Amino acid sequence: MQQEGTNSLVILYFSWWYGYLPRRLFLALEASMITLVDLFSVKILFRTLFSPWKRDLISTDGLSLQEKFQVWMMNLASRFIGFIVKTFVLITFAIVFVAAAVIFAALFCLWIAFPLAIIGLVILGLTNLA
Repeated sequence: MQQEGTNSLVILYFSWWYGYLPRRLFLALEASMITLVDLFSVKILFRTLFSPWKRDLISTDGLSLQEKFQVWMMNLASRFIGFIVKTFVLITFAIVFVAAAVIFAALFCLWIAFPLAIIGLVILGLTNLA
């Protein structure tokens, strides 16, 4: 009778380890990735990639032609600075996103392999005793 209870406990353990928890880990990964996208404001960065930095635009109303040209150049420089900064932030996001995915994949593989490694080490230890 006790042997049957032990078998069901082992089955419950492995169904939890390989069934329930991997789903939870993937949900945690999904939440983490959504948080990263939100933290870096990726949608806003793509939408405003060519917008001026800090929305810094100077109006050309009532200026001479030479002054208008100078203002256009300053506005263009502001857009260029905004593009550079936003591109740098997007590259940083991509690096962090890929690093998080690689770390998760490594941890997930370790999670899957851990019980099997313990069983393998026990079997290896028993065969070395003989």
